[in-house]
Amino acid sequence: MTSSTARTAAAGFFAVAALGLAACSPPGEVDSAQKIDTATSQNAAANTAAQQTSTGTTGVSNVSDAATATATTVPAGTVPVLRNCGEAGQTEPQRIVLSCADQDDFIQDITWTQWTPELAVGTGTRVTVNPDRVVEETPISLGAAQMIDGELQFSTVTVDGVTVNPESNAR
Repeated sequence: MTSSTARTAAAGFFAVAALGLAACSPPGEVDSAQKIDTATSQNAAANTAAQQTSTGTTGVSNVSDAATATATTVPAGTVPVLRNCGEAGQTEPQRIVLSCADQDDFIQDITWTQWTPELAVGTGTRVTVNPDRVVEETPISLGAAQMIDGELQFSTVTVDGVTVNPESNAR
């Protein structure tokens, strides 16, 4: 009786495992013309071009475009700026709005510990209006500097480990 119960349990286990694997490959899956680059589909030339993108290539939206992009020269000593919610570019701003639409989420009194052509790091006080909240010593970093309209600009904002896009944050 024990071996019969064990066989039934094993058969049930394998049936559930088979269904789980089948769920990973849906039937009728149609190949798409749109492709997403993965670690196995990229080539060395595209990776090199993508690295150039982060250090000053213009007009590149993804890795597949990077292979055809032209590199621009960033003059030595160029310091990137942050354009926050349509304002003029600033270096080491004291206040950064995290939601341009209603401006009810921002970091103020920022102390910058690093501001280089690759990365800016600091801490400040995060203030949100709804819900009403103030968080001291909130880490903020800026990265992915790119030449945009002849100006080296940071293109990513990360707050407390989460990437934020102030231009699209509408609450």
